Amino acid sequence: MTELLLLVGVAVLVGANGFFVAAEFALVRARDRKLQQMENDGARGAALAGHQLERIDEYLSACQLGITMASIGIGFMGEPAIASLLEEPLGGVVGHAAAVAISFGIAYLIVTAAHITVGEQVPKIFAITHAEETARRAARPLQAFRVTFRPFIWALN
Repeated sequence: MTELLLLVGVAVLVGANGFFVAAEFALVRARDRKLQQMENDGARGAALAGHQLERIDEYLSACQLGITMASIGIGFMGEPAIASLLEEPLGGVVGHAAAVAISFGIAYLIVTAAHITVGEQVPKIFAITHAEETARRAARPLQAFRVTFRPFIWALN
């Protein structure tokens, strides 16, 4: 049961990592003119995304903090959860020490693959190809994160 909760936590953190990666690349790639046009057309979040472009350094720092926090959590929770699920079945085939080492290696590969693919590459490519839409949709949650973690972002900058 503990492993299941940890895996759910890892899935949430991979999603959070993907959100911050997408927001970061969207801000870098988005064009202010397109966001202004979206705002004129009544698209929610376009004005806030435009404001974020004007203060891009603050928002990129927020994205980096979110990515770092999520990545640390993914490693902290993911490897032990997956390794513990693999140790027992492997223990019947190889000795305990070998089972621990093999399960750690497999868990590391699984967590890393999920992190890179779902938490980095897919959101990055999506944000690059849909920059303004992604920036617009990410604007409010990113704003909330920046306000919540403003002291940490300020200290890190």
